[in-house]
Amino acid sequence: MKKKILLFVAMCLLVLPITTKAISYDKYKTLNLKEALKEEEIAEAFKNYKETDKQATIYLFRGKGCGFCRAFLTFLNSITDEYGKYFKVVSFEVWNDADNKQLLNAVATFLGDDPFSDNFGVPYIVIGDKKFDGYSEAYDEDIKSAIKDLYDSKDRYDVFKEMKEEDLNVTAPTTDDDTTDSTSGETSAYSNTSSGKDISNSEVLIVTFLLFIVNIIATFAYINYENKKVMIKLEEKSKR
Repeated sequence: MKKKILLFVAMCLLVLPITTKAISYDKYKTLNLKEALKEEEIAEAFKNYKETDKQATIYLFRGKGCGFCRAFLTFLNSITDEYGKYFKVVSFEVWNDADNKQLLNAVATFLGDDPFSDNFGVPYIVIGDKKFDGYSEAYDEDIKSAIKDLYDSKDRYDVFKEMKEEDLNVTAPTTDDDTTDSTSGETSAYSNTSSGKDISNSEVLIVTFLLFIVNIIATFAYINYENKKVMIKLEEKSKR
């Protein structure tokens, strides 16, 4: 009986390596709103602003000295007295930090964008399931709506909770001509997104489920085979 239990446990463990794990940005260098404003030498235009876990998170990928990034921070600075209770900022500087740059590539790819295209640049702003590739004043109302919608949401979408460790493995496509990153911040308007890797994760779940079913079938088949052997032995003894 012990052999049967051990066999069942061992076969079930076969599916464990397929299990995926959500990523965390804790190991990356980040700045909050006040720190980012200070780095860009933007004077605070608000009072009594505090960041808490209850606020909606704005993920901001930016380059130090980037004009469009600075314009976006200036906009946030201007609305903080009114909207500051709704949001906090997690800022990743990507021009001088290779790890943050790689994270930007992974997040953008996950959300369905091509971070290696000539039209892609910073700031890259993620607010819940909405993303803004670049910034202009035309986005202001959409950004405020995205902040309030995420704050009011009972089930807040967080890209870092949706992404898995394997999603970080993003490399630039090989081309004949090496091109530099685009620094143009005013690009496409925002778009909605769910998980950029839904298909991939679904495939993982399907494979995991199928392997689990196969393990169960194999285990019961083995148990049935062992039971038959026992029955045959019992019959032989009874004939004696």
